[in-house]
Amino acid sequence: MKKNCAFLILKCLFVHTVFSQTLFHRIEETYNGLDSVSYIENTISMYKEKVKKEIREMDNLLLELAGFDYNNIDSIQRNNLIDSITGKTNSSESRIKERTGRFSSAVLEKPLHFVLNLHIDSCAKNDENIRLLPDSSSMPFNLFYFDKHSNFRFVVFFENDQISHYDEKYRTFSKPIGKNAPKVFKEILRKKPKYLLYCHDLEQMNTILYIIDDEICLYRIAQKKKYELSEYKKKFLYSK
Repeated sequence: MKKNCAFLILKCLFVHTVFSQTLFHRIEETYNGLDSVSYIENTISMYKEKVKKEIREMDNLLLELAGFDYNNIDSIQRNNLIDSITGKTNSSESRIKERTGRFSSAVLEKPLHFVLNLHIDSCAKNDENIRLLPDSSSMPFNLFYFDKHSNFRFVVFFENDQISHYDEKYRTFSKPIGKNAPKVFKEILRKKPKYLLYCHDLEQMNTILYIIDDEICLYRIAQKKKYELSEYKKKFLYSK
């Protein structure tokens, strides 16, 4: 009986170690494959397309309210009508250029952290050994910006290869998270982590992960509690 117990304990420790190593190596591979210049360029281009779509929808509404059928006018007529309604200084092109320019300035600031998205392996959610995996999409990194004093300045979140959210603050609907986040990020950055990581599957914006000395750690922001990843999974995931 004692031998069986010892075997099970060793097996669990081995499995945790293997999964942790596998995750670490996959994270390393994903970061090693990052072309940061192209990633920023793609981010700005994606934002510009997002703005174009939003402004076109707004212009369609303006035309509709003014009594025009925007589906039955050509591009030249459309532009002339929009200019007459909004004024040439507030044309579609000028609005796109202005908004894209502001965004470009924000995402070209330094220092920048590429924050890799992780997710829970859907094939292992009911397994006793829940695994995290790096995002395998073409835009797997969120962009976190801090000033030289480690104050949070800007964030761009990605989901399913699209910009899902961007803001000048780590904005949440939770007052404890919003209050503690600046302090938590400062504390983590003081440790000079190798990588910052994010996993929406783990309490959404209440958790931030980071790697120090090849160890994956997790911080629960509202509670201001730090855990080694395997410790967190055992305490909050395996017990469910």
